[in-house]
Amino acid sequence: SFLRETVSRAKTARIPFRVGQVLIGDDPFNGRHVGTVAVIDAPYVGLRTAGSAAGDVTFYDYRQLRYPD
Repeated sequence: SFLRETVSRAKTARIPFRVGQVLIGDDPFNGRHVGTVAVIDAPYVGLRTAGSAAGDVTFYDYRQLRYPD
C-alpha cells in the first residue's frame, strides 16, 4: 500500500496555489474571471468570483490560472 500511495502521489499534478488565494482564470470557454480559490481537485482549481452566487464555482485547469498583476 505504501508503494501504491507513493506512485499515486507522483502521478498527480502539483498545484502551486492554495485555497483562499486571489487568481485570474483565463479560458476560451469559461471566459476571464478574477476570484478566490475555493476548491482544488487536481488538475482542476475552482474559482469563486465576486459576482457569483454563493456556491457558484467555475473550474479551470491549473495551467490557465495566474496571479493578478
